[in-house]
Amino acid sequence: MINLYVSDILKCISDIVIDAHLDSQSNLRITGITDKSNDVKPGYLFFCRKGSQFDSHEIAPEIVKKGAVLLITERFLQIDAPMVVVSDSRLAEALIAKNFFQNPSEDLTVIGVTGTNGKTTCSHLFHHILGKFGSTGSLLGTVFYEILGVSRFHHDNTTPGAIEIMSAMQKTKQNCGEYFTMEVSSHSLAMNRVEGVRFDIAALTNITRDHLDFHSCFEEYSRTKLHIFDLLKDNGIAVISDEFEHLLQKRVNKIVYGTSRKCHYRIEDVDVDKVRTDFTIKTPQGTFQACIPLPGIHNAYNAALVIASLAEMGYSPRDIIEALRSFDGVEGRFEYVKEASLMGFDVVVDFAHTPDALEKTLVTAKHLTTGRLITVFGAGGMADKGKRPLMAEVASKLSDVVIITTDDPRGEDVDEILSQVESGVIPGTPYLVLRDRYEAIETALTLANRGDMVLVAGRGHEEYQIFSKEKKIPFKDSEIIRNIVYREYAKEMKK
Repeated sequence: MINLYVSDILKCISDIVIDAHLDSQSNLRITGITDKSNDVKPGYLFFCRKGSQFDSHEIAPEIVKKGAVLLITERFLQIDAPMVVVSDSRLAEALIAKNFFQNPSEDLTVIGVTGTNGKTTCSHLFHHILGKFGSTGSLLGTVFYEILGVSRFHHDNTTPGAIEIMSAMQKTKQNCGEYFTMEVSSHSLAMNRVEGVRFDIAALTNITRDHLDFHSCFEEYSRTKLHIFDLLKDNGIAVISDEFEHLLQKRVNKIVYGTSRKCHYRIEDVDVDKVRTDFTIKTPQGTFQACIPLPGIHNAYNAALVIASLAEMGYSPRDIIEALRSFDGVEGRFEYVKEASLMGFDVVVDFAHTPDALEKTLVTAKHLTTGRLITVFGAGGMADKGKRPLMAEVASKLSDVVIITTDDPRGEDVDEILSQVESGVIPGTPYLVLRDRYEAIETALTLANRGDMVLVAGRGHEEYQIFSKEKKIPFKDSEIIRNIVYREYAKEMKK
């Protein structure tokens, strides 16, 4: 059984302890740790914190009745129970979880990928290639979490809380896993979820505008992303593109990839078609021809990041590139809905939900279609409002027809979101605003002619449309598209 004593806990969080009310409880054994009230059991430690929507300090008496033997709090509570008051409950959670689960990142090869876009593709590439090499390990990411290839499930957060991270790492370690790959969001870095993790590879894809509803400004967002490099192991490697490497001033083992002459891993001669991207990569080990079975110049960058990282870990670039060829892609990332070929045009679903990601996706789509490009997109609620008109500007610049629709409002006024998006449309652009996402997709498919491409952006793999806390409906873009295509094709066959 994993456990800690209160004295051990005080030791690992000593720098952030403000006060302790323990009486004679310093030798009390802690049998579990949690920040979720439903998980509390006798012998547990519970983390109280004030969140954006709920303050768990308010339910401390209930937590104690359930058997919690120690509370970590951010303020003194008038309650007859052992408690330790700290300056940051989330940081305390990360440090205590690290010790409770016996510091599992030290015994695993840990790969963390951060960046505005590309985290998911890169993380899945690492997971795929290492699996091809016969290694066993786990993946935490936006599309799903997978623990040793056995337990696969979706999670609401790209990067979970510190307890979940350390628990997953500990399971991986106990069951003879060798590596742990994870997407590292800016939220997780800002909220100390990964402070107990130490990375062998910390990789940055890019930094472009996003999450400025959470971060105070773009500069603060950038600094937060770069914090991942503070969490490298002593012999860890920082992998970063040539466009952003000037931001990394910390003295670390830095490996640069990209297209410029200063790169350790240099991309040349990129060729993109509908199903693949071919490129040349010059490495310290030689020059190689590479292929990733995904379209888009940005995917050459994603592949180069992974090649550079694994090559620096000692794997053969030739073997890495060979394993790269069998990658199946990631659901909702420039995913062709193959059934649309029945109608004579292409339909692509993509997760692009930032101006930069949408631009890269549209550039790829424009390159791959011989006809018109019809783009359906929206903007999520309770998120960076400033990016909404910027996305419309990008869409109207690169699309032949634009259809603005609802994404996940999450409690915001739908019409206000649509109006803010619409304000960015370039005058003269043919566009529609259709509140209902089903109607928007249906209209795009109706407008499409043979040779055209319809891009449905913003939600990718997501299976539910979230209108508010109370209203969440099943809605998966690719399934909606298939249903419409089958219906329309059946009508055609009856004529």
